[in-house]
Amino acid sequence: MPDRWQVTAVSDTTDRSGRIEAWEITLTRQFDDVAVSVWLPKMTIENTAVAYGLTSTDEALDVILHQMVLPIYEPDEVEPNPWYVSGKEARNAVLERVERCKRDYATVATAVQKQRAAADVLAPLRSVRIDPVKCAAVRLEQQRTLLRVAQ
Repeated sequence: MPDRWQVTAVSDTTDRSGRIEAWEITLTRQFDDVAVSVWLPKMTIENTAVAYGLTSTDEALDVILHQMVLPIYEPDEVEPNPWYVSGKEARNAVLERVERCKRDYATVATAVQKQRAAADVLAPLRSVRIDPVKCAAVRLEQQRTLLRVAQ
């Protein structure tokens, strides 16, 4: 049975310079209350969508949250670089890794605070909107740059 992790806290923060806005996300494993805090730059959601050809914020969050816990279970697994394959191949590869994580190791869910009915701790992250056209254009430009450098 896969472990169950929950996002139990999200807070706004920045790097030490104050220039890079971020969230500090706390994930807690249910069976033993082990907690892990992760610093996530706010640009990560859109960057993840671009890199893997994802089309929604929820899809990007699912990938990001499972990428956070997967190294706990597969510490020697090297994540393939999404920029050296097509968007479709990158998307298929990352979604397969997320599904393998859910099936074999762990699932990540958001915690609902009982004091506030149906409060979603990931609401600040879900407010990020993914523009699929912009993401596709940025990915195409990045791949063009990689092709020019490779020549």
